[in-house]
Amino acid sequence: MRITPPHKIYISNSPIHGYGVFAGETIYPGEVIEETPIFDLGIEKGQISSLMIDYRFNWPQGVECDSQVLSWGYGSLYNHSEHPNAFWRSNMERGTFEFVATKQIEIDEEVLVWYGDVGYWQDGRTKIDVV
Repeated sequence: MRITPPHKIYISNSPIHGYGVFAGETIYPGEVIEETPIFDLGIEKGQISSLMIDYRFNWPQGVECDSQVLSWGYGSLYNHSEHPNAFWRSNMERGTFEFVATKQIEIDEEVLVWYGDVGYWQDGRTKIDVV
């Protein structure tokens, strides 16, 4: 399998939280921003663990997941928004995540995804602040 590194994005300090992913060029609706390989953390479904809790994803994407994974590349640096301009999806055939634009993202605009509802924020966390 060959994965080509993204060329339209860069990492910088985010006004939302820590680092974030930003558009270095205009990104168009439906465009795959980045494809990332994944790394299985070995956390069983329903197991409570704080391991990499702020950076892990459900695999496959969604509530009915089989495992918890890390997304390589820039995957774990996309910040959350209630009004995202991108989403991620599982590519089951390739065993990767794809981050895809839902609307046009302008140069220097942060690429934002929706992490999930209250269930996401409660998963394995002992204290949550949902705003």
